[in-house]
Amino acid sequence: MRKYEAMCVFRADPETFKQGVEAVRGELQKAGAVIEREEDMGQRTLAYPIQKELQGHYFYFVVEVEPLVAQGIEKEMRLRTELLRFMMVRQEE
Repeated sequence: MRKYEAMCVFRADPETFKQGVEAVRGELQKAGAVIEREEDMGQRTLAYPIQKELQGHYFYFVVEVEPLVAQGIEKEMRLRTELLRFMMVRQEE
């Protein structure tokens, strides 16, 4: 298993943000990922509008997961309506 960093940018609405974090956490656990760290980075102004949104709520995960599973997680996250952006990168060891 390898460590990955996952950065999520959710819609700024508090209710949507809460639902989104729970959905992402659930998807990660369903895929067998071990969540090592979570960090709420707060609401920020986006550099450019994404889906007509000017604000985004950033959330950071550090997970341990198999490489092929990580690719599947990225595909699943693209389908989430709460997420404006999602990026998962491997952590250097």
